[in-house]
Amino acid sequence: MFRTQQLKHALALYCHGNFRRAAEAVHISQPAFSRSIRALEEELDAVLFDRNTDGITPTLFGEVLLRRAQTIIEEAGELEREIGLLKDMETGTLAVAIGTYPAELSGSRAAGELIRRHPHLRCQFTLGDWRKVGDRVLARAVDLGFAEVSEAQTNDALVTEVVGQHRVVFYCRKGHPLASLSKVSKAELDRYPLVAIRIPDRVAASFPGGTSTEQSTGHLVPAIEVEDVATARAIVAGSDAVSGAALSQLEPALQTGEFVCLPFRVPVVRFNYGFIYRRDRMLSPAAELFMELVRHIEEDVAAKNCRLENELFQNEAAYSK
Repeated sequence: MFRTQQLKHALALYCHGNFRRAAEAVHISQPAFSRSIRALEEELDAVLFDRNTDGITPTLFGEVLLRRAQTIIEEAGELEREIGLLKDMETGTLAVAIGTYPAELSGSRAAGELIRRHPHLRCQFTLGDWRKVGDRVLARAVDLGFAEVSEAQTNDALVTEVVGQHRVVFYCRKGHPLASLSKVSKAELDRYPLVAIRIPDRVAASFPGGTSTEQSTGHLVPAIEVEDVATARAIVAGSDAVSGAALSQLEPALQTGEFVCLPFRVPVVRFNYGFIYRRDRMLSPAAELFMELVRHIEEDVAAKNCRLENELFQNEAAYSK
């Protein structure tokens, strides 16, 4: 039976239309390349390419092969990957795309624990825009996504599991014009720039602060858009901008008095992040372990946020629970 390498050679010949250029593209000699194409034709008992003086063109048989070749190559690669995953986690690999908020709340800690337990794993943890995580998972650029799931949930090719739904509180620096108020309205907050990452449309109507709406997606665009939570906190500390975060992300600065939580009484805004992966792709043991570590850490984060909320809001009956 033909090999996937021969299919790659057939695709290269079609792409370059010339034996010499195709052989150079796949880094083998022209005689070896010609033998590979000839062997493929013998295996299939069909002429796949017409050799003309002005170039190489696929026959009807060749067109059928070329339509299937890329899919066969990708599926063979997936088969090799899944067999490899089952053999040995210690020499395996893991690639995860993580949104900025879940990275800070649990993802980075889970990654550290994973490496502590399995130091020989080869891992890639990419921190970035939550909007791109689903696309990276679909393209098989990563094994797993860990980010806001609202858009991924609409794609049947993806599986999602929500693990983080922590309450978002809005905060400002000590000395901010709003810091001493007992009640803050959305109109008052809207006078100050919001510093945050891009905000999904599911909570756009509830988010305060200076923003605009991206018409094509409904996403809320903060007046000051950043890519990570630490930058947002630094900007809030040095300006009259406001931002939102889970209480556990603010605890040290709240204790020192650097930040003040704003008494903004609206329906509760919550994070909605979790795992994203392809429905047709088996998760590796490393991915499964990473997910399990995240789940345990998220339980601790939820308990901590609950404790901090009780301490902060115990005398704020007007807050929505």
